[in-house]
Amino acid sequence: MKKNILIATTIIIAMLSIPIAETFSRGTVDGTFGTWDEDMVNSVDTGYTGKGVYVAVLDTGIAPNWKDYFPEERIAIHLAKGFKEEVTFNPRTRDYVYSGEVHETSVIGDTGAEHGTHVISTIIGYNYYYSGDQSTAYALGIYPLPPIYVRGIAPDATIIPVKVLSDYHFTHSKYLPPEDSPAAVFGTENAVAAGINYATDLAIAGYKPMVISMSLGGPELTTVEKDAIDRAIANGVLVVAAAGNAGEEGMDYPGAYAPVISAGAAGWKYEWYWPGHTLPSNEPGFYRNRLWWLQYGTAYDDIPEPTPADEVYIASFSSRQLPGQDLDVIAPGSWVRGPYAGVPGYSHLPWWSNGMGATVGRNPGNFYFVGGTSMATPHVTSVVAMMLEKNPSLAQAQAENILESTALYIPPGSMSVFDLSPTPDFYNYSWGADATGSGLLQADAAVAAA
Repeated sequence: MKKNILIATTIIIAMLSIPIAETFSRGTVDGTFGTWDEDMVNSVDTGYTGKGVYVAVLDTGIAPNWKDYFPEERIAIHLAKGFKEEVTFNPRTRDYVYSGEVHETSVIGDTGAEHGTHVISTIIGYNYYYSGDQSTAYALGIYPLPPIYVRGIAPDATIIPVKVLSDYHFTHSKYLPPEDSPAAVFGTENAVAAGINYATDLAIAGYKPMVISMSLGGPELTTVEKDAIDRAIANGVLVVAAAGNAGEEGMDYPGAYAPVISAGAAGWKYEWYWPGHTLPSNEPGFYRNRLWWLQYGTAYDDIPEPTPADEVYIASFSSRQLPGQDLDVIAPGSWVRGPYAGVPGYSHLPWWSNGMGATVGRNPGNFYFVGGTSMATPHVTSVVAMMLEKNPSLAQAQAENILESTALYIPPGSMSVFDLSPTPDFYNYSWGADATGSGLLQADAAVAAA
């Protein structure tokens, strides 16, 4: 029986209380605003931006209102395409029934998730504006706070959205499988393989250099997926995939497949801290620093500096490497801010809002923190794009070796980390050598070595 390819992410939603912080002074180097995760991988220090490189993001497609978030020239919407294999559920046998045929569908995301839009935002950046920050701006003395542009890791890369994860609507019934709701979001290996082959065909047709980014995974590598990946690599397409969110249970595929560049998820010791690395609190009524993730002034360096290894922890959900599996590097994947559909329910910004729907359109929420190896993957993809910008002839094995040899070694260890679940408090996270791969992604060193 065929398997499902599940989205490799843990959604962490946090619409949190008002922070008090220091001066919101300016954007960084080019007038845009950087983030903690950008700082962690030193991406601004590379001197490259992914310009001229195509990134095929195989995921849930792209939000209908994508122009509210992204510059039009950064999304090759004319090349975007969706692939779906029809699946039904048989309540009598309690099994999935697969059609065996993949058909083309719209690349515009379904109503179940905007996972792909969030992934894209990490790569090229996005328009950001959330009404809850206005009270923060008042506390900072810069009210009203204008919309800003959050810089991506490879802001000049060209994104090709390829939808391989779709909504599946099963009949409302007590016989539904327990892991599914009436609307489930997943894909099949046939749909994923079709997306990989499509990106490879584009590269053969001249849309190159090309890197495929897959924030998805499943329990095994099927022949159809392996063949598609091998074909892509043989044709000069570089392939990056998530390690998975199964923790000690091991990695997902295709990330665990040795030729694929795989990404595990890391976090930062000072998440949710106040400026000056002042401890957060779990006291009732205490306002948490909701802008800790944004480099917005003197409290957070405008020019990124290397992150010491003792400030890095491995997320508990990040899949560990089992015998026969290959974990290459880790990258930020704990609390990554970006555009995501509002919950509960499904809602979009109005098309005319230019990123301000939370105020103008009274949308319940448009930007969320999301955590998972799905979020680590676009960081690695972005660095690969910058490497390809510098050296378009770079092959898959070369890129993997460079990423591994330039990574910041993270030893096995443990760390007390402030987290919001199950309640706001400090939690101890531990990891072994099976969780770190070769270490933390270092963009500046990797691009220099390319």
